[in-house]
Amino acid sequence: MTNSPKECQVLIVGAGPVGLTMAHELVRHGISCRIVEKNATATDQSRALGIHARTLEIFENMGILSEVLKQGQKIHVLNVYVQKRRILHVTLDELESPYPFVISLAQSETERILAKSLEERGVKIEREVELVEVVQDEGNVKATLKYSDGSGVEEKVQWLIACDGAHSTVRHRLNMAFEGSQYPETFLLADVALHNTSLPQDELHLFTEDAGFFGIFPFGNGRFRLIADVVSKYPPPHSEPPSESGLRPIKTTTRLGDPSLEEIQKIADARGPGNIRVSDPHWLAAFSIHRRKVNHYRKGRIFLAGDAAHIHSPAGGQGMNTGIQDAYNLAWKLALVIKGASPLKLLDSYELERDAVAENVLKMTDFLTRVNTMRNPVARSIRTRLAPLLVAQEVIQQRMKRNLSELAVNYRKSPIVAEHKVSLIRARVPGHTKEELPAIGEWFSFEHGPGAGDRAPDANLFDPAKSRVTRLFEVLQGTEHHLLLLAGARATTAGIKSLVEIGNYMIDQYSPWVKVHFVAADESWG
Repeated sequence: MTNSPKECQVLIVGAGPVGLTMAHELVRHGISCRIVEKNATATDQSRALGIHARTLEIFENMGILSEVLKQGQKIHVLNVYVQKRRILHVTLDELESPYPFVISLAQSETERILAKSLEERGVKIEREVELVEVVQDEGNVKATLKYSDGSGVEEKVQWLIACDGAHSTVRHRLNMAFEGSQYPETFLLADVALHNTSLPQDELHLFTEDAGFFGIFPFGNGRFRLIADVVSKYPPPHSEPPSESGLRPIKTTTRLGDPSLEEIQKIADARGPGNIRVSDPHWLAAFSIHRRKVNHYRKGRIFLAGDAAHIHSPAGGQGMNTGIQDAYNLAWKLALVIKGASPLKLLDSYELERDAVAENVLKMTDFLTRVNTMRNPVARSIRTRLAPLLVAQEVIQQRMKRNLSELAVNYRKSPIVAEHKVSLIRARVPGHTKEELPAIGEWFSFEHGPGAGDRAPDANLFDPAKSRVTRLFEVLQGTEHHLLLLAGARATTAGIKSLVEIGNYMIDQYSPWVKVHFVAADESWG
């Protein structure tokens, strides 16, 4: 066994959406990396479909959003039915995001877009390369890679990122527990064309009947994803790697095979809106689903991301989005550490921030799954009576939309986040001479704005340098951190002078890592 001549700082194992995002972001931040994948070709299956608003915002910053929007189908409306009666018709148009919708796009297309952008940045996926062993010391990781010709090579890298799915070889080699359980139901999936239907292409339809759950998800060009739960009659799961949507394929046998189109049609007739005919299947499959999570996302110089760290029910379409955001979170931190701009301790925040997100996702998807797959007649009766009352509440609808879109994700409890503000008792009362203190009304108004650790909202700004209106998200483009110095609605000379001093200090101390932006209600900066 010989050392490979290929040198890189980070080795990424797995070339699904999470691994591709990880590689893309590291390269964008100026870090050399390799990405290896044991499969010979990219998936041609649709797998994970939904891309939510927060992930779309991340794709904008990554520079791939326009292609995702071009190829995907916008979903604006969610419909929920219980016993054929619609109990919820909620639009996403009021989401506080530039992208108030879900993009329905086959995972194969998402991977293609990411891989193309990555290749344009100089990194190609190395296929038919399998990680078989990994060891590490204080300064390096040694990964044994097996190539398609049977040869083995030991690679030495600074860091390794496991994005190799629910059956992660890396996780197994590190003997990291993957605690949780399997749901008793089997889910059937069909990507088909629908006929005799007037279902809009921009709406999701979820049906809950006594016989089980049935979902209809459009993904463009007259095609739909159908999904339903059944009492399991399929063989137990085998070791085939699942997709990053949280779905785990079941090994089919000659006797049972994949679900037939006829079986899907019977379920659609019994549980769906009626008078629809399924045809032209591109993918028929049976899946078991699990709810599992690691206790730690890092061991030394090795990190886990995506399905390698957490898997859950596909309810709500959170899996791929959560994994992509894992990678986005880790990449900039690892880049700063490798460049020597931040201490190693920064990397501890990855687990603390993302594990809390995964825990919330597991709880939410578990609740949605159990509510929609109830078998107990008494429980179903209670659900049928209570569900219409609960989902009719505006506060519940708003919370549901923010959680599903992942706009509610925040890092307020992160160890690298802090908030400092004047206490209410020091707030300025009318007539007070210290005008740099906030007035009482301003103090309360500020409380309703984003806090430290929250996602930054988009906003329209006038850029005097370009003599045009721009967006905050445009200003935040790139890999730097950004400091916004806000003069407020009633800027004073003293206040502006103070902010300029702060800005100059930050530029002197932290350039080029931090960009400083002065924001005022008028041209008071002069």
